[in-house]
Amino acid sequence: MKKLLLILVLSFFFISCENKTKKVSENIITERQKREAKKTIDSNEISENCIMSFCNFAKIVDKDGYVNVREKGNVSSNVIGKIKSGDVVYIFEDLQTEWLNVDFKDENNREFNGYIHRSRIKYINTLENIPSVIDDENGVNFILRDIVVEIKTDKFNYEQNKKYFSEMQREDFVVQKYKGEKMWGTDGTVPKTYYKSITITIGKTTTKILEKEIDDLFNPNNNYAECYFDKIDNSLYLHLSNSDGAGSYVALLEIKNGEYLGRQVEIPF
Repeated sequence: MKKLLLILVLSFFFISCENKTKKVSENIITERQKREAKKTIDSNEISENCIMSFCNFAKIVDKDGYVNVREKGNVSSNVIGKIKSGDVVYIFEDLQTEWLNVDFKDENNREFNGYIHRSRIKYINTLENIPSVIDDENGVNFILRDIVVEIKTDKFNYEQNKKYFSEMQREDFVVQKYKGEKMWGTDGTVPKTYYKSITITIGKTTTKILEKEIDDLFNPNNNYAECYFDKIDNSLYLHLSNSDGAGSYVALLEIKNGEYLGRQVEIPF
């Protein structure tokens, strides 16, 4: 009889432990699922909003007329170059530190990487924003006072333009080109849309961006285009964030005193 009671007590104990273990396990799984779900939601929110966070172009602002670029992020590090005030750099990642890592080109157009102090830059997206009044699949317009920016886009006709495409073998991968230049925004696929024209009018001065400056920039996202104005030196900046999905890129076009100065194109990751 005692043995029977002992067996029943032990059985109850093991069943109870098993149920508790199962419950704890289920709670752990539930919490894990909640965390994973939150990660998924956060990831989706980042995916939807990340293209807007890539406006990391900044202009150099220094009373000495230039900023020193250092090899490392400290004032005692070697100076490896200089960037003139007014020039624009792209900051790949802002970690809220005093020193920012940038790519830059010297007077011979050679590319370097180094560090500049945060106090010597002004982000383009902190300048006066020129609001968009129209943005759809056909383009986007920006208007502010006597400033009018008109961007026209259209569907890309591959059959009419396929003669301009070429490939170049580079080590273990192939680079696709359009009219001899690198293609932006396609990730190896046929472009869907392109820029027909970009025209900027400031007061009585109208500037039309040359076709060769924009015909390799594919798959425009007109609703992500932004426009900024710096009245201190009469500079206008057109910021473009485009992608076909995997082929994301950002571009900044600069116009100063009615003259087109050039562009910068970057892959923002």
